[in-house]
Amino acid sequence: MVSSWLLVQMVVTGALAGLCWTVQLAVYPQFARLLRAAGAEGFRGYHAAYTRAMGWVAGPLMLAELALAAGWVWSAGGAAAWAGLGLVVVIWIQTFGQLVPWHARLQRATEETTARALARWNLLRTLLWTLRAAGLAVVATGAVSG
Repeated sequence: MVSSWLLVQMVVTGALAGLCWTVQLAVYPQFARLLRAAGAEGFRGYHAAYTRAMGWVAGPLMLAELALAAGWVWSAGGAAAWAGLGLVVVIWIQTFGQLVPWHARLQRATEETTARALARWNLLRTLLWTLRAAGLAVVATGAVSG
């Protein structure tokens, strides 16, 4: 039987992975086009609104994921729980150590090369969230079949 910790983590992590893939494939590629079309000032307004809105969407999900991963370690322990928490920590470090500064740079500089660099760094985070979601699915599959 799949534990509630695991099930809720699968939902939250799946939502974050899906959100990240949507941003990677549909939002970030448009940043360079938007810069050309709207100019620096137009882009700054769009980017500020985008980052505010994404904070409201991703922030609570990321906090929930961190709490759930820590709760799973606390309640069940084991290698899978610790590996999951480790991935969450790496994602947080990458988010706040790399992606937030790239967004700040893009807000100030509004250069196409900065927009492309942001998308490249986000791809790593997208892959990490996908790995975490896949790992949870593997653990759940084992819990269901075993």
